[in-house]
Amino acid sequence: MIKITYLENNDQIVYLKSEGHANYDKKGKDIVCSAVSAIIVGGLNAIKEIDDYKISSENGKVEIVLKTDKQNNNDKIVLKTMLIQLKTIEDSYKDYVKITKK
Repeated sequence: MIKITYLENNDQIVYLKSEGHANYDKKGKDIVCSAVSAIIVGGLNAIKEIDDYKISSENGKVEIVLKTDKQNNNDKIVLKTMLIQLKTIEDSYKDYVKITKK
């Protein structure tokens, strides 16, 4: 199962972590893992002030932490859009994706 955890503060997503594997299908054919990966990688590519974040990625785990007090508007929209997209995946694949607000 893919576990996604996030923290919101003052209408900003200040923390987002995705870890685990969906195991929906065999490696290379797992559409759930592919969808979550595409959302996260695409979102990270859209962040403008990348230096405002501590980003770590290893062994299927991605962690995004806001290092400043305030996000610029673009990055705020990107992270909220990522979360909406991830929740859409969770709605369709509840046995494979779980999102938790800290």
